[in-house]
Amino acid sequence: MHGLNSKYVVVPGWFPKDAGGGARASDIISLKNYSQAEIYLMVGDTITAAMDVTLHQGTSVSSCATALPFEKYYQTGIMLKYDGASSGFPAARGETATGAGTAVGTVYEDKGGILVLYDHNVTAFVDNEVLTFSGGKTAVVDGVLYNEDIMVPTELAVAVNTFSITNIPDVNKIYCIPVNSKMLNQGMDCIEVNVSDPTLALMAIWFILSEPRFMTNPPPTAIYD
Repeated sequence: MHGLNSKYVVVPGWFPKDAGGGARASDIISLKNYSQAEIYLMVGDTITAAMDVTLHQGTSVSSCATALPFEKYYQTGIMLKYDGASSGFPAARGETATGAGTAVGTVYEDKGGILVLYDHNVTAFVDNEVLTFSGGKTAVVDGVLYNEDIMVPTELAVAVNTFSITNIPDVNKIYCIPVNSKMLNQGMDCIEVNVSDPTLALMAIWFILSEPRFMTNPPPTAIYD
């Protein structure tokens, strides 16, 4: 049995469009009838400036202006094999791994011969090229990147309400911010996404709402409060 309209609902935040030309806000949705939201941002083409993604909360679907802190988000990542390491110690989370041809990614996990990377650029890793870690270890790339559709968690150092998407050409990535209703201030049940001006970026935002407080068919709307 499919889960749409029985286990979760999908609500557009904004449909695909050029997000350049100034800061923009998504439609506001209400969590009055749901306990969990996953906010998805799909960035399609080249952005020419870094852009900040910020969450706000409020008491109605007409206005959200209070910061909504969060500690984790997910982004499209990759995996990469390596061998010939100069050290048996794994690279630390947050180190960068750079190929001889300037391909680079940030280490989420070093599994000892397999890297889980995020924030990677569009330059391809090349089989047998030297791989240099910012922590000092070196290795040799074994093959090419794979699992390019995995979603890698990115943990924030402190509870903030913003993260930055850097100006990587041809981004073609998905970002996800999980929000539980318990994260909202007392009396607030609405959330909104704000994106600073990326100059040029084809983007879409949508919400997947789950854990309904009650379910009808069709399920309760989230665009009214």
